[in-house]
Amino acid sequence: MKLYRSWFVVAVVLGSTLFAGGAWGKTLRFVSYNIDCADQSSDSNITNATHSLPIVLQAIGLHHIGTNAQPLDLLGVEELRPNTTLSNIVVQLTNFYGAGSYTFDTTTDPNLGGGPDGLIYNPHTVSVVSARALPTGPTVLLGANLTYTAAHSPGGGINGVARGPMLYRIRPIGYGSTNDFYIYVSHARSTSDDSVGDARYAEAQEVRSDAKYNLPAGAHIIYSGDWNLFSGSGENAYKCLTGQTTSDGTNWSDSSSIWANTNATQGFDPMSKTTPPTTVTWSNVSGDNATYLYGDSTASLTSRIDIQLVNAPMLGVYNPQGGVQLAPDTADPFDSANFPSAKYPYAFETFGNNGTTPRSSSPTSAANHSLDDLTSTVPSAATVYADLLLTGSGTNFNGSDHYPIVGDYNIVPPPTPLAPVLLSQGIDTNGYFNLKLTSSTNTGFGIQASTNLTNWTSIGSGITDTNGSLFFADTNTATFPIRFYRAYWPFP
Repeated sequence: MKLYRSWFVVAVVLGSTLFAGGAWGKTLRFVSYNIDCADQSSDSNITNATHSLPIVLQAIGLHHIGTNAQPLDLLGVEELRPNTTLSNIVVQLTNFYGAGSYTFDTTTDPNLGGGPDGLIYNPHTVSVVSARALPTGPTVLLGANLTYTAAHSPGGGINGVARGPMLYRIRPIGYGSTNDFYIYVSHARSTSDDSVGDARYAEAQEVRSDAKYNLPAGAHIIYSGDWNLFSGSGENAYKCLTGQTTSDGTNWSDSSSIWANTNATQGFDPMSKTTPPTTVTWSNVSGDNATYLYGDSTASLTSRIDIQLVNAPMLGVYNPQGGVQLAPDTADPFDSANFPSAKYPYAFETFGNNGTTPRSSSPTSAANHSLDDLTSTVPSAATVYADLLLTGSGTNFNGSDHYPIVGDYNIVPPPTPLAPVLLSQGIDTNGYFNLKLTSSTNTGFGIQASTNLTNWTSIGSGITDTNGSLFFADTNTATFPIRFYRAYWPFP
């Protein structure tokens, strides 16, 4: 067999290009919750005898999304009282889970309008690498030159961000920086905004442009919080976050002229009924068939204003390179209505509202079956429904006027290279270049070739035999002065 001379390099790179279901390291549960303490000027729902809000958080840890149940790892909260609310929640979670089980990020949110935002987390599963508050005011649209300009304000009303969101960089414990992800926690301007929601739109412009130019290319991003989208999915803020064209004709997709680079930052809605998810249509009115999205209010279930949107790298369908990704949810054996998998195949839901509760009803409605898996737990479903509900006011209030939003996110390892294979190579009597690789038996491989290590072309495939060997002949060798080869699996 005639071998190549030393200057001709043959490279065989083996690595998985797909992830099979369940191929992840661990799962993180992220909860976003407007807890109403700022509006009530009280932490009563945390510190009074019922401890209604901590009971809800405990129940979230018992609740199954699909077949998974686990305590929360991250809690993004809105409507805090400065200096008291975060520590009070941590104390109560410690009572449930033991000393050191939770802590909170101490970065100050300077926003006082509607109460600051914050983050509580389990230091045994995640760490906060960094945190910062985004600016307020009208000049919040960041450009490629890293200078701010005035945000678009098509309604001519409130111009600019009233409540600057917080941004947290999170790293799972035991993993490196390649598994970092970013969470924006927002409490956007409420109904006092103008008719087209200019302040909410400005905040969407702010976080999108911040993600575009302040975060690294390929960053894994979650846009979360209470966005007060009272006008439904037609609001400019939602359109901007999800890369659509807004009422002022601006195209916010990553492929548009404004975003003409590779840093994909537009959000996908996990409650979309499509795979992969895109956007959702809802109107916050009677007859809306998307009430399973609604997170406000617990007393009358009137609208969707709380969200968690993920960008493309958070979805395995777009990202074979691993990192933190939204978990799948293909079955829900605990829910009598098989929900939410009947609507969308993602491990994501409004806790306490799965669509069985009619609009304008409270979570204690007899029709509510969203927590069927908690029928016999402590706390039970009946207790949790009652603790979700806002009752009383001020120093006597319980629950919240919002439902929590819960999502499960898998830490997906990058493609694991196979051990180096025994490799034979050479030109046969026909002038064909032959490869022999060995691996496990009955394993399918694709074969690719390149002349420059950059552009690869598929040239064939094969399956290892009972000895774990695969023989492949490149019949086009003579037409190339130099050629590189690599194999990948699984194939097809």
